[in-house]
Amino acid sequence: MKILIVTAEPRVPSFAQALAQRYLDGLATRQPITTQWLDLLGSGFEPRLQAADLALYHGTGPVPDDVRVEQQRIEAADLVILAFPVYWWSLPAVLKGWIDRVFTKGWAFESPAAAKPLAGKAVRLIATGGAGPRAYDKHGYRAAITTQIEHGVFHFSGIDDVATHLFLDAERADPAQHERDLAAAFALGASLPPRA
Repeated sequence: MKILIVTAEPRVPSFAQALAQRYLDGLATRQPITTQWLDLLGSGFEPRLQAADLALYHGTGPVPDDVRVEQQRIEAADLVILAFPVYWWSLPAVLKGWIDRVFTKGWAFESPAAAKPLAGKAVRLIATGGAGPRAYDKHGYRAAITTQIEHGVFHFSGIDDVATHLFLDAERADPAQHERDLAAAFALGASLPPRA
């Protein structure tokens, strides 16, 4: 299985990255994997929409070269893992900007019937949250993430196999809780069915 891991956090290494690595370790117990890590903060990718992006959206310009490179990374992967801290109950700005620019009209949505580059892909969100489960449940933040990210981005783009794994109280947790979270990430990876 070919896996693209996209990270978006200024702390390197981060707990989200460690969780993603443990997920991969678990997955590797079930099937051979190859991985490519993309650190958005270290890569120099420009997350802000530019005039060329808007021209593409309106059908008056080509796909910008840097966007096409990212699309090819996704096309080459069977599984895309986004590993990130939850900021304001959503994605960090650089990761949201990556999605804004890369998941383009004519590629991720409103693509010709014969061209479905995201069909058959799987996405896993491995996210760390500073708040605890009570806050997420009380205020509906889990449901918001499901609606705006899982459904609003990935289902809308034709990806059916999407799951979010939240690891909460990440900043206040003691080392024993971090170890339990890392073990849980390993188990989640080990439980993913093999893909052709």
